[in-house]
Amino acid sequence: MSDWSEDGYYDVCFAVERCRRYHAKMQSFYDWCYNLTRAATALTGTASFFVLLAQGTEIAKYLTAIVATAAALDSVFRFNRKARAHEALTRRFTDLSSKIAGWEPNPNNLKKARTERLRIEKDEPPVRRLVDLQAQNEEARSRDVPSEHMVPLTWSQRTFGYVCTFGMKRLEEWQAQRTATMQVEVQAVVVSESVSGISE
Repeated sequence: MSDWSEDGYYDVCFAVERCRRYHAKMQSFYDWCYNLTRAATALTGTASFFVLLAQGTEIAKYLTAIVATAAALDSVFRFNRKARAHEALTRRFTDLSSKIAGWEPNPNNLKKARTERLRIEKDEPPVRRLVDLQAQNEEARSRDVPSEHMVPLTWSQRTFGYVCTFGMKRLEEWQAQRTATMQVEVQAVVVSESVSGISE
């Protein structure tokens, strides 16, 4: 009897959990940005008021510039709106994950899970690839996948991947080498089984 840890069933479960982790990470990032800009606006705005009272006009100019910058960043990037969008997507993927946990692992439910996953993905904003790979690694780690099978992200990719994507060529080369190694291992197993069958 099949279960959700086999073949296509495993793949769809893994994908749903990876997406759930991805959107949770993006929500946390945008919440952090929103809280930072709000705090900067509140603190520097208050400070500039007292500096003006003390007639420190030069310092007040810099503090006012910080307030304006923080307000502009929040206005342009709409951190809170993005955080709430990712929060909603996290909830939808979590709901799908809980449904899958209660479904029997049969072809009909597998098709249903894939369909619902695609329906949610239709509403996703463009994916930050490096953050998605972080989420993939985290889900793999939770399933006790050996570390050598995880994507080798650098510290800078893990830290700045929320705002830009870089260093993908190195990761693509790693993936190509890993695929080639796996193919060699599979061929070795096939040859071994063939030799074993002949000797019998």
